[in-house]
Amino acid sequence: MTHQSEPRVVAVVSAFHPPQDLPERVKQLNQQVIHTVVVDDGSDFQQTSGVLRELEDLGCTVVRMPDNVGIAAALNAGIETALKSWSPDFVVTLDQDSALDDGYIAAALETFAAARTSGVNVGLVSAQSHNGLNVPLLTRGARFPEAFDPLQSGAVIPVSTLNTVGMLDERLFIDFVDSEYNLRVRSHGLATLVGRGCNMTHALGQAQPLMLFGWHVSFLGRKRHVHSHAPWRVYYMARNQIHLWRQYGARFPVWLLRRLRFQIVSDLFRIMYGANRKGQYRAFVRGCLDGWFGRLGKIDPDFQQRISR
Repeated sequence: MTHQSEPRVVAVVSAFHPPQDLPERVKQLNQQVIHTVVVDDGSDFQQTSGVLRELEDLGCTVVRMPDNVGIAAALNAGIETALKSWSPDFVVTLDQDSALDDGYIAAALETFAAARTSGVNVGLVSAQSHNGLNVPLLTRGARFPEAFDPLQSGAVIPVSTLNTVGMLDERLFIDFVDSEYNLRVRSHGLATLVGRGCNMTHALGQAQPLMLFGWHVSFLGRKRHVHSHAPWRVYYMARNQIHLWRQYGARFPVWLLRRLRFQIVSDLFRIMYGANRKGQYRAFVRGCLDGWFGRLGKIDPDFQQRISR
């Protein structure tokens, strides 16, 4: 992306205890953007200094947060650095375990330009597929389809959207940060499009077989698995889901009901059959209560320690 007339795109990558192969992914990413900002979210410096030095050697800007502030605050810090130092037209936000296929950014910009020409107010452009599988759509049959709940990872966001909608909500810390932003974007009459031909490779997390009395449970002919999350993650998911209902329930009830259907199934299976079920249950209940009463921010450290035992 060297032609003067092409839009300037800067990548912002959030990292926490970044893996050893992150520099290789960033090296490939640098071929699609004018610059990459990597934000280390309070990792142990001794363990990560080698990876961060490699990233700096690649020409990246590395921002080191003094403490673990959460993905929203980390990405916001990276976006602010990008805006001040590189004056981009777009930023693309990424998790450390995501990789964009070759041509992803160009395809996203083509979708953006075509939609704008057709009179669509575009808020962001996200992946059409993850690991080769198409993402769920908001509605079918649209000329420019919108993703139902696009991840922040792989989202190509015009700076104009940031100016209109604002930055990510740091109070959520982690989980549903992208969902909240998507609803906020739509609240401003902007579309969350999928980029035609944009595929992102993304880690799916750990999954364990769903077992019942020693049998691997099958449903509709498929063996089922439970995605494992630490109780503190369950807390954030439960709390922030409730927060979304309080903030956007009146405006987007159908969307939230559809999103809740996915979440309830995962929560029930995890609490009934996952690891540390007692901690999962306590985290879920406390998260729902805190979400209802508007207690946001980072989880209470003492409570996190108790549910992790």
